[in-house]
Amino acid sequence: MAAVAALAGVLLVAGCANPDFEPKKPLVLNLPMGQPPLTGLDQYKIAAAQRVTEVNARQITPGNPQPMLRSVVSLEYWVDRNGNVTGVALYRSNGDHEAERIAIASLRWASPLPAPSRALVDSSGRVRAIETWLFNNDGRFQLRSVAAPQIDGQ
Repeated sequence: MAAVAALAGVLLVAGCANPDFEPKKPLVLNLPMGQPPLTGLDQYKIAAAQRVTEVNARQITPGNPQPMLRSVVSLEYWVDRNGNVTGVALYRSNGDHEAERIAIASLRWASPLPAPSRALVDSSGRVRAIETWLFNNDGRFQLRSVAAPQIDGQ
């Protein structure tokens, strides 16, 4: 009986050594550190922000935004297949009505924006995006999608 128990023990240990049943090593992807890859919508927002920046060049903050911004205004907007801004809504603000007015006007003046790819257009024929305007004390701004880093406040 002892021989049977010993044989069973040997077979059990030998079965564990089967390479088909060894634990698998974790999959390691060598992705670059930093920003995740840009989506199609991210790329479109950058192109749209560049258009707003070009059209409103006199109101753009040169260089880096100041460390403590006067205002941050986020707008939700819709663009049709041709790049025309078809709707704008205040998404987030600190209550600076003048900055809100400037942000909305700068977006409307830049219309038409670049035409979005067909893959971005939804069933209503539009693309929805959110962009943020970063205002310095002098009333000039940059758009977050293309803004330079803020000046270090130290």
